Amino acid sequence: MDYAWDILITADTKASSPKEQLLRLNAGVITKVEVKFPSGQHGMVKVRLYHEDSQLIPLSRGEWVTGDDEAVVMSEYFELKNRPWALKFKGCSPGTTYDHTVTVRITVLLKIVASMIPVIELLTKLLEKMGVM
Repeated sequence: MDYAWDILITADTKASSPKEQLLRLNAGVITKVEVKFPSGQHGMVKVRLYHEDSQLIPLSRGEWVTGDDEAVVMSEYFELKNRPWALKFKGCSPGTTYDHTVTVRITVLLKIVASMIPVIELLTKLLEKMGVM
């Protein structure tokens, strides 16, 4: 299942009091997270995603994902085992003079499907090396 949210971060939102939004999901395994930063954000809009109280995106604690006119794509394998099946979005834009919107996209697969991805990728690489693909 693919989920998407357009999230507005108002101008000059401080890191000490970021915009927060709960991103509700279904049970399963998060396999991909994408954050789209439209043109003009110049790396000044910053995003983090949390599961419960643990920072999940980016994994480097205390850091933020930023960008400008790009989609930052992160491959994941994070199983949502217990409720709440959700991530918490936190975003800030210190020093900005305009509101900015980022788009967050998350892919959640059933565990049995998600567990097959590494096997499929390995087989694909093997077949490519053999010249079959």
